[in-house]
Amino acid sequence: MIRAANRLVRPLLASRLHGILSRFLMLLTYTGRKSGRRITIPVGYFDWDPGTVLASTFSHSNWIPNLRIGPTVHLRIHGRDYEAVPTVIEDHTAITELLAEFAHRKSPREAKMVGLPGDRKPTPEELHEAGETRRFVLFRLQI
Repeated sequence: MIRAANRLVRPLLASRLHGILSRFLMLLTYTGRKSGRRITIPVGYFDWDPGTVLASTFSHSNWIPNLRIGPTVHLRIHGRDYEAVPTVIEDHTAITELLAEFAHRKSPREAKMVGLPGDRKPTPEELHEAGETRRFVLFRLQI
């Protein structure tokens, strides 16, 4: 089902009709570590610090291992193309700290998108629980 959705979303994000989807989805293009093929997938993201975006995914996502060695990747965000260097965040303590910062910086709707409660500040237990199922990638844009 995800592959079918990706087939629909990918062309929309690459077109001039990207508008609404570009608010929370970007296209990530990377080279497969085993196949050597260029792979493009839609990925949820959040603006983070100036020149960086933060992507969130479930811990079992297949694309994470391809970014662990820190290769330069291609991102398409709001119809603009960027080269970026990814940093995969997998350490549970670092993820929990990142989620606490995320809850502080972002809206309740965005907090819910990463498994946090949207109606209040999350408890340490909720941060820990959300961190069990999530991985994050911080992309530094090469501007």
